[in-house]
Amino acid sequence: MQTKRSMLVFSLATILALSAVSVISLQEAEAADDKWKFKKDPSFIATLSTVPSTPEGFEGTATAKFWLDKNGEALKYKISIDNMDISGGATSDTSDDVTKLHLHESHHGAHVLNVYKAPGEDDNNLVVKPTKGIIKGIWDDSDENQTYGGHNNSETLTSQLKNLCEGELFTMIHGAGGAGVLKGDIAPTNEGEKICKKLDKKGLLDGGMEEEH
Repeated sequence: MQTKRSMLVFSLATILALSAVSVISLQEAEAADDKWKFKKDPSFIATLSTVPSTPEGFEGTATAKFWLDKNGEALKYKISIDNMDISGGATSDTSDDVTKLHLHESHHGAHVLNVYKAPGEDDNNLVVKPTKGIIKGIWDDSDENQTYGGHNNSETLTSQLKNLCEGELFTMIHGAGGAGVLKGDIAPTNEGEKICKKLDKKGLLDGGMEEEH
């Protein structure tokens, strides 16, 4: 009788332990899903167009959408690219390759986030889906990387909030040979302006303008 009772207690304890693991796993899964839920209305949009030096016949296009959280601590982004080879191995033609992708500061052209390929991929939430033409991630302060030196460094999001809210950042996609081919200013939408006004009232935009690198 004692043995049956002990086995029952052991079984209940095991079930509870497994249930706890299942709950934790479910919570982690839900958190992971939430990370990639994009609201219908973005806070900022950049419609990229060719730069003057883009080779004739280039057909690549891209749109970048951004979602800023209400505390200014994270900026989700989703960049959709058409008629370009994101992986660099999908076609034998290298003229349509994406060789690198950055977010830049408009005033001096310095990088603020190295997103894809050279000089590095500093966003620790970066997800690249070449077959779907999508590059997405989340820029936050943990992505800062000052090891490249000057112009090429990735900066903290909070140091760039003022630039972001004032439309002083842009997205640049580079093509064959590393030359820039698509560029688009990151402009706030009505939703973005609302968030930025609230951040400004909290004094969170004061340190955003960067000095020249």
